[in-house]
Amino acid sequence: MSQIKMESIQWSTLNHISDVKPIDESDAECLEEIRRVLEKHNSLGRFGLVLLHSHFDLKDDEMMLETTDMEKREHWVRPVKRSFIQEQGITVQTTVVDFDKKGYNRTCGCDPRSTGHYHK
Repeated sequence: MSQIKMESIQWSTLNHISDVKPIDESDAECLEEIRRVLEKHNSLGRFGLVLLHSHFDLKDDEMMLETTDMEKREHWVRPVKRSFIQEQGITVQTTVVDFDKKGYNRTCGCDPRSTGHYHK
């Protein structure tokens, strides 16, 4: 099995959202094939799909981190320095992966401490 690599791909080397073709009917065949693969692996309720895009560039020493304020019911995705992750002792939970010819890469992660959902 491939190992997940941490990459700054999302929001950095991807096309800006205004230059990305929206998901539409021309994607139906591909989406259905992905759905069938997820069904085969009993993962329909576990994985979904995102439209890869950027809003701004990330620096090489940054990644996107999700945090949640449960009381305000707000969910934020923001760039942070990789050193911040280490300094804060955050064990990032992978939430978005992308694929290339070499395999798959973690492109965004969640700070589970922000929602109180620590994993065992």
